Amino acid sequence: MQDYELIDISIPISTKTACFPGDTPFSKETTVTLGKDNCFNLTKLTMSPHVGTHADAPAHVEGNLDSLTGTAGLMNLAPFIGPVTVIDLAPFDGEISLAVTKDKLDKANIERVLFRTAKSIRHEVFENNYSYLSVDLVQYLASKGTKLIGLDTPSVDHIQSKTLSVHHELIGAGMCWLENLDLTNVSEGNYFLIAPPLKFMELEASPVRAILLKQRGVK
Repeated sequence: MQDYELIDISIPISTKTACFPGDTPFSKETTVTLGKDNCFNLTKLTMSPHVGTHADAPAHVEGNLDSLTGTAGLMNLAPFIGPVTVIDLAPFDGEISLAVTKDKLDKANIERVLFRTAKSIRHEVFENNYSYLSVDLVQYLASKGTKLIGLDTPSVDHIQSKTLSVHHELIGAGMCWLENLDLTNVSEGNYFLIAPPLKFMELEASPVRAILLKQRGVK
């Protein structure tokens, strides 16, 4: 790995980490303490799988969770591992449309695309004004064979969306997506992405530890 720079693009998860309004934040409880009668520490945690950097599964917006179909543990891992292009739009908030991005996309390898929209991220604050994807952008990327889209914001849809049309468009196109990335220390360009979801067979999403690999000396 000496020839590669490793860039962590995951946000930290702690009791200070903000989550989507109404969702379950991270909390922990110590169940066993290292000491006279015990040789280890143990904790248990409670949190929504949408806290921090994560991947949504189709079951987030489609189907019945009791059927155990479309869950995080059943997602194809291939889209989450491979060449990726970071597109820098920062600072930007609002809808990321095809019109906004097409010039950059036409010059890039868009097998996987991550959109950088923020120059800084306050992990402990939920930002109501965040960037989200447009349906026409998803349709365009799907037509070009894009496998995965990532954002440094809490959702691919607008916070007030009642239909979650972008979520459904992504699923219909067979695409995967990542939310709550931290791209503040990442320059526009080409990288190698490693961000597979955990094998949660009964959940509609999964936290990921997303990292980028950049070959040293390569622009």
